[in-house]
Amino acid sequence: MDWTAFVSALVGAGFGSTLVGVLLKTWLDHRLSIERARLAKERELQFKRREASTAVADILAEWTRPTYTGEFSNEDRWRLQTTYWKNILWLDKELLDLLLPALKNEPGAPGSHELIVQARKVLLGLSEPDISADQLNTWKPET
Repeated sequence: MDWTAFVSALVGAGFGSTLVGVLLKTWLDHRLSIERARLAKERELQFKRREASTAVADILAEWTRPTYTGEFSNEDRWRLQTTYWKNILWLDKELLDLLLPALKNEPGAPGSHELIVQARKVLLGLSEPDISADQLNTWKPET
């Protein structure tokens, strides 16, 4: 027996149809509210991922900028610091742990390609990276 036949049989039963209708409506309303809450949570997670992705990209773009301009002026430092402060607030601890050693120029810290690969892994919730650092493109500055 499929659902439509079952519901039709209950509704056609006469006296119990009102009670069954109320119960069915209550159950459907409850299921819809659960689904709405799930979708809202999923949209919020996607929004946070987009914000974090933008934050990582903005910080890395400013961090690598002197490679292309050939100098690291006080204005560049100010721009990097400003971008860092604005964007660091969006990042969770795992992304901060990836970025901070590189931004401090610590020995053994990952380069920008590896940072992107690892950030992608974190942001997409992957157990293993789906791309490798050598697959990413870099357009070197003209000399």
